[in-house]
Amino acid sequence: MSNILIVGLILVLALAGGHLVKFIRIPEVVGYFVIGLLLGPSFSQILSSETVTTLEFFSEIALGLILFSIGAIFEFENLRMVGKRTLLLIFYVMAGTVLAVSLTLFVLNGSWQVALLLGVIAVEVSPIATVLVMREANSEGRLTDAIINVLALNNVGCLILFGLATSVVKLFDSTESTPSLASVLGREFLLLGWNITGSIALGVVLGYLLALWGKHVKEHGEILILVMGMILIAVGASRWLGLSSLIATMTLGAVLINLEKKSSQLFEVLGKTDPPLYAIFFVLAGAHLQLSSLLLIGASGVGYTLSRIAGKMAGAWYGAKKLGYPQVISNYLGLTLIAHAGVAIGLALQVRSIFPRYADVIATVILGSVLLNEILGPLLTRLALSKAGETRVEPIGAFEEV
Repeated sequence: MSNILIVGLILVLALAGGHLVKFIRIPEVVGYFVIGLLLGPSFSQILSSETVTTLEFFSEIALGLILFSIGAIFEFENLRMVGKRTLLLIFYVMAGTVLAVSLTLFVLNGSWQVALLLGVIAVEVSPIATVLVMREANSEGRLTDAIINVLALNNVGCLILFGLATSVVKLFDSTESTPSLASVLGREFLLLGWNITGSIALGVVLGYLLALWGKHVKEHGEILILVMGMILIAVGASRWLGLSSLIATMTLGAVLINLEKKSSQLFEVLGKTDPPLYAIFFVLAGAHLQLSSLLLIGASGVGYTLSRIAGKMAGAWYGAKKLGYPQVISNYLGLTLIAHAGVAIGLALQVRSIFPRYADVIATVILGSVLLNEILGPLLTRLALSKAGETRVEPIGAFEEV
């Protein structure tokens, strides 16, 4: 079957799946994910592992688009309102997640290295799933604003923590007889610094070029072509240079929103043209995972999933209370940060190349957890938005009385 035919089937079946789940008041993104499972190796095998790998670039583009859109939160006017308090809130959420997951996995697995690596990977939140649920629900309010603010920096923090965690594990796992603390840390922090600063620099350069060129392009169609081209360049160049496409594309959006006054209209137009890519992203995500992962997940996987949810909810609740946020945020923010997807899988794959001895345990736990959280996450996000009164969509049927 040709890849063109497969992409057409993905789009049509994703649309059908999204409409079907609406009847039981479940977010469309869950329908996309289930269609992926049905088309993937677990069931029909229409989407084989080779095909999913071939079409993986669609997922990278979709992730670049959503991070580009999230970059708009870094408009200077918004940053003044975000301030130190939001950064502290993100810290509490991240700290709660790392502590809960790391302690749980250390008790269940006995390896502090595995516990630490899984603890920092658990910080990741799927921005696409969360933003799509908010779009579908037309949410607006304090909780929605807090979610966007947290998403904008949460995954950047996850990448930084992952870099620090791998440095620590490398240091203590070193096979050298007398490893030099300064040399090991220096090398790892240099790589981490290059990844972060290089990604930001790439986004700044491309954002400046986009803003400069965009002033001379008036037609919406041409502007979209220009923006899409720059996003693709940011994603592709990041991959080529060994940088983070998440940071680069988010920086690209942040630079554009601050340099070009009319760019807010562009973000609105872009938001109306990207749904096909997001549908493909979640169908491929569903096809990438196999139900057999759930059979292998074991006690460590269950502990990871439950402690991750508990850690995010506890961190968000405690942080919001301590920092004086409204009750709606302390009560519901944690529930909106459960979705777990692409970046977590990517980090698990990095562990395979850096620490082969821990790879099997970490990959099994992450893949099984992602399968659960990509379905549970959107449901809990929609439930939280509904309970907070920030959407016109009615509560999900199964949770209506929660």
